[in-house]
Amino acid sequence: HQPLPSKGIEVDTQNGRITLSSQARETIGLQAEEVVVGTVSSTLKVYAESVAPWHARAFGSAQIPGRIVKLLVRPGDFVSKNQIVAELSSRELETIQLDYFQSQRDLKLNQNLLAMTRPSAQAGAVPFQRLLDIENAVKQSENRVELASIRARTLGIALDSSSVSESDDVFYAVRSPIDGQIIHSDLAEGKYVEAFEHLFEIVNSDQTWIRLQLLEKDIFRIEAGNPVKLEFLNSSVLIEGEIDRIDAGLDPQTQVSWAWMTVTHSAIVPGLVGNATISTSTQVEKLTVPQRAVYSDGLQNYVFVEEASTKSSAEYRKKNVKLGKRRLAAGNSSEPLIELLQGDIYPGDRVVVKGVHELSSLFFLGVLKLSVVDQERLGIVTTPANYREMASAMQLPAVVTLPPENRNILSSQLDGTVHSHTLTPGREVRAGELLMEIASSDFYKLQLDLLTASLSASLSRRRTDRLEEIKRDGVSLRVALEVRAQAEQLEAQAESLKRQLVTLGLLASEVDSIVKERRIFDFLPIRAAIDGRIVSSAVTLGETVVASQPLVEIHNLASVWIEAHVPSKDTSLIRNDARGTASILANSDTRFPVVLSRIGPVVNESTRTQRVWLTPELKSNHPPLRAGTLMSVTISLGNSETRLAVPSSAVLRDGLHFFTFVQKQDGYVDRRRLTLGRSDGEFVEVIHGVEAGELVVSTGGRELQTAFASLR
Repeated sequence: HQPLPSKGIEVDTQNGRITLSSQARETIGLQAEEVVVGTVSSTLKVYAESVAPWHARAFGSAQIPGRIVKLLVRPGDFVSKNQIVAELSSRELETIQLDYFQSQRDLKLNQNLLAMTRPSAQAGAVPFQRLLDIENAVKQSENRVELASIRARTLGIALDSSSVSESDDVFYAVRSPIDGQIIHSDLAEGKYVEAFEHLFEIVNSDQTWIRLQLLEKDIFRIEAGNPVKLEFLNSSVLIEGEIDRIDAGLDPQTQVSWAWMTVTHSAIVPGLVGNATISTSTQVEKLTVPQRAVYSDGLQNYVFVEEASTKSSAEYRKKNVKLGKRRLAAGNSSEPLIELLQGDIYPGDRVVVKGVHELSSLFFLGVLKLSVVDQERLGIVTTPANYREMASAMQLPAVVTLPPENRNILSSQLDGTVHSHTLTPGREVRAGELLMEIASSDFYKLQLDLLTASLSASLSRRRTDRLEEIKRDGVSLRVALEVRAQAEQLEAQAESLKRQLVTLGLLASEVDSIVKERRIFDFLPIRAAIDGRIVSSAVTLGETVVASQPLVEIHNLASVWIEAHVPSKDTSLIRNDARGTASILANSDTRFPVVLSRIGPVVNESTRTQRVWLTPELKSNHPPLRAGTLMSVTISLGNSETRLAVPSSAVLRDGLHFFTFVQKQDGYVDRRRLTLGRSDGEFVEVIHGVEAGELVVSTGGRELQTAFASLR
């Protein structure tokens, strides 16, 4: 029956109209606000942390051991890149200096001996072999001088300069690798330090990276360019910016990913924590209503619109609305305003924001009946229950992994320190691209060994050619054979060193330039082996790294595997051409077909399971998958039988029971408890609960559950 009128209230439930006297309106305390037009956006609140950019934090160290003789900076000082912060004396420098000047003296002596011996040898007074030996000694001295000079230059010292004498003290300069401020230092005058020992740390705070924590279920909502508002704890500064990039991987421990943005603000330094609001979708000129003006009877949302208002009475109309998920991005009102998608409401209309509950109690939902408009608004889709061929299936937990060729872990094959890098989270890289440079004394030594071997081999080969040209009795055949064997041995040694340098990462053309141009590369290059995106990095400028230490990980997500573990007793049930369906645990509505790729050959001793790998079907529409994403896969086992089935999405769960919604021809909706049988991932067998031909709600069932719960 219709609600009975109360004093001061007149209700027309058929038309959704309520008339209130002024006394009733004051008693209820009704308040109304205007519908406004503005820019709306959906938002996501996440945890935020400020960190130093990977290229803006560095350690300082020396390439050789020694004793600190002079300190030029203190903690807290600002320094520029390559500025000298300390000087040290080193036995190694003394050795290099001694070798250089001793080689120069030997060179002058051998040059004088050559000038004296050449006329005598040409006159036959001195054996020609003696002349060849002195010529060889001159070349050897020249090579030693050049190598000592090159070694000194790798340490930043120019011994071949005319301003440097043998009696001068030579010191190694410890330099700052970046512009920034020294935050701590382990330096003290007189202290002995080892090669590549971390001596001080520098941070450049001109720019700061903000790391935004994304849950696995939210990753697909975020993209580069989304606006962000930042608020840090114990700070009144509000920062606005946008997302620069998103990580390509998931943290294996927490299953979170990270979005990154860059800010430039003097108050934002590394180490701050706070919250961020990410705007995921924005649209202008949209109607919005106060959120507290909206009520729901479970089936539909509605507001009360003020149609007339006088001193003695006021009239309100109940109007159904369809709301979006976005909110007003900015406005003068502190009231949360939400996007209005559909509804007979216009800018300037006034809607009730206080007293809505009292007005709503005059209306109730007695039955669950869907109109065409309701179906469109709720996105209801119905599917008939039919008999179909269904195979038995197996449901398994799974995880996304990468084929070995799509995963690259970069490391240095030599000990050293990180001199430079071009790494940023999520950045796309190409195979062969230079990503890092390592300063390594072993790398210098290999190049110097190559130069030494090449120069010696060239000298021995020329001497061999000269001996063969002379063909005199004064030249011993044994000596000629020994010189030829020595040349061949040195040439083989040089080729071996060339191959070693190529293995370490130098290009063949770069190795050739070491020999031909006397060029020593200052740093060992680390290049990407595959196309992909940077997932993680354990690199700090100036940091000491050991050989084979993992430094950077790159993932190519063009193709992925989905790995599951099957109980060994059930492995025989899976066909080699088995197919199935996969869904993301964090977003179960995302489903796509998969095919079996391979089955592991062994059974795990502890779990008694075998690994199976599946891949998404070609041309299947699936979202980008990251390594580590948790999945659920349903694998078909064959043995098809005809069963009455409904779509898996039509089956809902309430505690221990399963149910579905069945729509009748007159629009009324029933809630039916189900007894289920087998499932192939896409469809579920129904043993009891629905009949063939009945329409079940396959999309929108969760919205109907809310409406069903509100029935009186």
